[in-house]
Amino acid sequence: MEAEINYIRNPPPPGGAVLEYVTEDEDRNTMVTRPGQPMPITSARGMDTDLEREGFRIVRFPSSVVDFHQLQLDPAVDAQYMEETAAMLTELVGAARVIMLGGGKKRYGESAVDQLAVLKNAKPARYPHADNTDASALELANLFDMFVDGFNLHAYRRWAMYNVWRAITPPPQDFPLALCDARSVSPTDEMTVTAITEELQGNIVHDTVSYVHNPGHRWYYFPDMTIDEVIVFKSGDSDPTGAVRVAHTAFTDPTCPSGVPTRASVEMRALAVFA
Repeated sequence: MEAEINYIRNPPPPGGAVLEYVTEDEDRNTMVTRPGQPMPITSARGMDTDLEREGFRIVRFPSSVVDFHQLQLDPAVDAQYMEETAAMLTELVGAARVIMLGGGKKRYGESAVDQLAVLKNAKPARYPHADNTDASALELANLFDMFVDGFNLHAYRRWAMYNVWRAITPPPQDFPLALCDARSVSPTDEMTVTAITEELQGNIVHDTVSYVHNPGHRWYYFPDMTIDEVIVFKSGDSDPTGAVRVAHTAFTDPTCPSGVPTRASVEMRALAVFA
């Protein structure tokens, strides 16, 4: 299909101010991303994508969680899903250890006004981004030496970060997740964007990566995801020889029938270390 990807339209000049994205007040953004750029987005169903090559893959991962909407509301449900996800990732990537970067994060389409009124930073991100820069990923990884008893990042030969994304509403999804083949992205396509998330205890400020348009980008998605499937994709890696991070974005699927329940999803982020 062809759909719009909302690339950065105002990249700063060399030495210019870093762009900002304010999750709870987009009117304060200094990053301009619309109108979007029409791009082909191809179904990856049946493709043998790889975490070290394209940077993403789909995995069958049934969960014992009965109601994913209880994540962020019931600490027991968060703990249950974190434990399951860590075990799945440990086996999937062959890690010596996986540490979850907090509990599940739910997101709802813009029409889910009741849920969005309760949750902060819960709208799907509508621009291509990666969760970390090289520097912010390393800074985040190093924090675990302070906050996890007995953990020493430097005792391992390699670390990598992953995002585990699950649609929790039935297919078809009106706002699927698009992922860009990491091999099709040039370093000059990447721009540092400071994400500012307003929380009750204060702002969380974290450098991320966003992207300018490149017609060579190869975008993919997994249509009609079920509750027992997750997309696993890279968000950082100390080994630069393979995929390090994956540009991803929600997009409006022009082929989705009208009137379907808007997409809800949950994502988990994790640090994996390798002996």
